[in-house]
Amino acid sequence: MLLTPEANFQYLTGYPHQMRERLVALLLRKGAEPELIVPAFEESNHSSQTWIKEIIPWEEDESPYGIIAELVGKRDDGPTALLDESLPLGIYWLLEKAFGKFKKVLSITPTMKSLRIIKSEHEVALLRKAGHIIDDAVMKAFRASQIGMTELQVRQIVQEEVIRQGATPSFAAIQFGKNSAFPHADSSNRELRKGDVILMDCGCSLDGYNTDMTRVGVLGEPSEDIELVYSIVRKAQETAIEKISRGVVCGNADGIARRVIEEAGYGDYFTHRLGHGIGLEVHEPPYLVRGNAEELGVGMCHSIEPGVYLEGQFGIRIEDLVYIREDGPEVITYSPKDLILLNP
Repeated sequence: MLLTPEANFQYLTGYPHQMRERLVALLLRKGAEPELIVPAFEESNHSSQTWIKEIIPWEEDESPYGIIAELVGKRDDGPTALLDESLPLGIYWLLEKAFGKFKKVLSITPTMKSLRIIKSEHEVALLRKAGHIIDDAVMKAFRASQIGMTELQVRQIVQEEVIRQGATPSFAAIQFGKNSAFPHADSSNRELRKGDVILMDCGCSLDGYNTDMTRVGVLGEPSEDIELVYSIVRKAQETAIEKISRGVVCGNADGIARRVIEEAGYGDYFTHRLGHGIGLEVHEPPYLVRGNAEELGVGMCHSIEPGVYLEGQFGIRIEDLVYIREDGPEVITYSPKDLILLNP
């Protein structure tokens, strides 16, 4: 089995790495200890971050793929390779060339998914701590928001507070007014105006583990339409959190929230799935989406984030993370869910 630096690599080695043109890989061979293949001049950096003891360095004038082929051993029919679905195609070609051919290539991704989808208490503790940090950062940004500030300026407040608390900013989508009607939009130079909806969808990571939360406010007095839609989305989210538990099918979980929005007449404006798993990646299994027959199980963590988006007007989304326990879901994001009202 060979993994290059992505979330599955970090899960097994214990540290993140951003690979550029030089190969870094985790190699598992039958009957051998795990081995890290790394550039020789980076050896100490890698060895200081991981529990893996067998470090195989390669020099600048060597082929790391040839070294891997020698370690595994060449055979006429080639080896059976277990590879991650995130493996870059160029690396696959170079591996295949080094071995001559593969006897068989299988995906290790389903096995890694089954390991990562259930979070340990240590992992959940990191998710909780990251949840408190993003809570502080988002609420600070709401308090600081004033007429004339841009989405990008407010995003900077979130990111600086995350860094101040020792975490890593991963994303901060700040959307004002009509921009909030786009479910996923980058922050821009759009200035905050009186009466604007303010949507903040933000996350950070702590030791590689992510959090994700969305809160909504209004600068000034909210319109009746904003208050109505907000109450519908909040009811949908609270109903889903109340009814989701171990054994609930992911597609049915989506339906719990969707029915509330549909019965209120806004079903056409809830345009995405109810939620996604979270951990070393912001979006990972399980996915709470129509048609997904996977059952939620104890130890899974995922978002619950219904939304209603009225193009050209405003959008409302409320997002929290939950951890599935034996006795039901534990919410692991912490900001109040009332519509946040700011004085202009």
